[in-house]
Amino acid sequence: MGDLVVDNVNFAYHESQVLTNVSLTLRPGTFNLLVGPSGGGKSTLLKLLSGLYPKFSDGQLTGKLSIDGYAIDDIVPYQRVTYIGYLFQNPTRQFVMQTPFEELRFSLENLQLPPNDINTRIHDVLKTVGMLDFMHHDLLTLSGGEKQKIALAVALAMNSEYLLLDEPFANVDPTARLQLIQVIKQYQQTGKTILITDHDWSGYTDLIDDVFFMDAGHLHQANQVERAKVLKQLPIQTNIETTLPIQQSNLITLKKVTLSNGTRPLLSETSLEIPKEKRILITGPNGVGKSTLFSALVKLTPYGGIITYNQQNIAKQKIAKHVRDIALVFQNSEQQFVAMTVAEELTQAQQFSYYPDIWTNDTLEKILTQLNLSELRQHVVYQLSGGQQKKLQVLIMLIIGTPTLLFDEPLAGLDNDSQQHLLEIIAEFSTRQHQTILFISHQLQAVTHWFDYHLHFENKQLVYLGGDS
Repeated sequence: MGDLVVDNVNFAYHESQVLTNVSLTLRPGTFNLLVGPSGGGKSTLLKLLSGLYPKFSDGQLTGKLSIDGYAIDDIVPYQRVTYIGYLFQNPTRQFVMQTPFEELRFSLENLQLPPNDINTRIHDVLKTVGMLDFMHHDLLTLSGGEKQKIALAVALAMNSEYLLLDEPFANVDPTARLQLIQVIKQYQQTGKTILITDHDWSGYTDLIDDVFFMDAGHLHQANQVERAKVLKQLPIQTNIETTLPIQQSNLITLKKVTLSNGTRPLLSETSLEIPKEKRILITGPNGVGKSTLFSALVKLTPYGGIITYNQQNIAKQKIAKHVRDIALVFQNSEQQFVAMTVAEELTQAQQFSYYPDIWTNDTLEKILTQLNLSELRQHVVYQLSGGQQKKLQVLIMLIIGTPTLLFDEPLAGLDNDSQQHLLEIIAEFSTRQHQTILFISHQLQAVTHWFDYHLHFENKQLVYLGGDS
């Protein structure tokens, strides 16, 4: 195995320091966890280790980053991947082909493997991550969690000596998450070295060799007390405390609604009502149709049956009117942005706000401080960390104040403190603005007491859970 050297590394965007005097030693053949608050520099470090930075950034690098004595960014990509594999925090950035099979074949052909070996490896790695049946599906039709599984399959197929994984389970359901952690452990036990960033520490207790902390661009290896805090045994499943809806003012009605993804049926005929000015959680395994339901509610995806909003059939509503009533907060934060800098995004949101008297400059500055975004106003939104992008995305959608907001995995990629701060802000302003909140999440440990009602999506059924259910 090549000797990876990270010695006194500094990295900055223009005048903004991101990493400061970072040195890192990974013991060969170990499973390592990198933790710390959102925006602390974890993703930047992984991009430097993978050779993507500084080449594909405006940043300035000093210090030593090498493997086998060669500077990492000087090694040509097809050779570098034999040493270092990297899984992006946003898996869609990683794909260049249409289907999982084509994506894997393209990647393996670049390694100049024999055709028979390529087909065997594709079959084996897709089976390992539980996605063999999706080999020829269009990647664009997969759920966020399914895309993360395919991205992991590609990373594993490269058979790199070092594997860098950036929040690989952020959109994966809890059961699949535990299975994939075991898959990565088995890969490590073949002699590989793993470095993984994750804000959810459950499932690692008996598997991790070393823990590293990163905050504000500084890195240190965890001492025994810090390590014990991270790797303590945590419950995986969390009970959501909600009740069943009672007769009340309803905002959205589904009447014999069906959903499908191409030829794959997702939802059988379903009739239910969604109350007004409540917070409703939607859970279920990856790929069952949660995001497809949201797309249907905003008229981006066809559906069967009838959906009404305020007693009006949405199929008969003009889209210009409908988007003023209900807005989708995308799973991929970058799809929400239309301006270049944080300041421009915020200014535009204030200009279009339904509640300008609430979103004064003083209020905005207070919330930005609470979210640790106040010093980032002039930053390009696409250079923010994944967690910072999530927080900004949620904030601008709250500022606009659309009566109904559909949040698709807004807590993914956030540390625990950031999750709680964001939930508090959503609760405060959605109440003040009389908004209805529908919320897809796999980060259930953060939301046990936060919701009024709980809808569960599984086996082509969408039903309310609560009380003794």
